[in-house]
Amino acid sequence: MIDAAVSAAAGGACAGSAALLFYAEKLPGLNKVTNKLHTDRAQAILIATASTAMVATPAGRWWNEMVNSINTWAESRVGEWTGLIITGVPALFVTAVFVNDLVTRKVEMRTRILGAVMPVLASTIPGPVGEFIQTSLAWVVTTVGRLVAGAFGLA
Repeated sequence: MIDAAVSAAAGGACAGSAALLFYAEKLPGLNKVTNKLHTDRAQAILIATASTAMVATPAGRWWNEMVNSINTWAESRVGEWTGLIITGVPALFVTAVFVNDLVTRKVEMRTRILGAVMPVLASTIPGPVGEFIQTSLAWVVTTVGRLVAGAFGLA
């Protein structure tokens, strides 16, 4: 599980901010401004932060337990390496596509969805690569969470 200091209130503010930016892109007068500011990238990061904050809620604990139980089941049924393939490889793929979309492409709905599932899936990546991804993700979402919480007076 990602260790990030993002409260559920800050996560809610991040989710609300992402929704507000998403609908602002659809309004005729504001879409030119939002396109110039690249708010689509901000939306994806805000969604990832909100998803990380969700882990602190009962629903988030259930989601994390479900992913971990699938990982444990896969390891017990088919072996450690095959269990790694079933859970770790998709998590690496999701992380790689998310980062690639943020850096090289225009962010699409796919990127926003990947941002929502990536924080929980990242915890299934083993070894130093997984540790690096989890540490990096924790730093990003903690920083974004603090900024949003401060902006909304939740800090």
